Amino acid sequence: MIVVAKYIVIFFGLALIFFSFLFFFKPQKAKEIIAKAGSTYLINYTELGIRLLIGIAFVISSKLALYVLQFKVVGYFLIVSALVLMCVPIKKHNQFSRNAAIKLKPIYLKICAPFSLAFGIIVVLAFK
Repeated sequence: MIVVAKYIVIFFGLALIFFSFLFFFKPQKAKEIIAKAGSTYLINYTELGIRLLIGIAFVISSKLALYVLQFKVVGYFLIVSALVLMCVPIKKHNQFSRNAAIKLKPIYLKICAPFSLAFGIIVVLAFK
């Protein structure tokens, strides 16, 4: 179980690296993806289920990571945020996502890209 959790977290780190390039080179596409959050029940609960799974994986795999406390904090944050968002009406979640996508200028995503890249690399390299 702990090994599966480790690989889920590593895959998440790789996804963050991928998204950093998407943010930098295709910010408009990233905005479209953000706007779709909560748009249907399938997308909403798939997104939140994945967030919950990644959070649980962070907590479980923290024993193997170099940053035990930080992995637990990130994991519990993801778990709690997923559970809270599951209680938010889908229309509110989608409205928030659409508003965020409208307000996000491409330059903001380009500024966030290096942080996503750095966090992804740290997550991938965090295991002993």
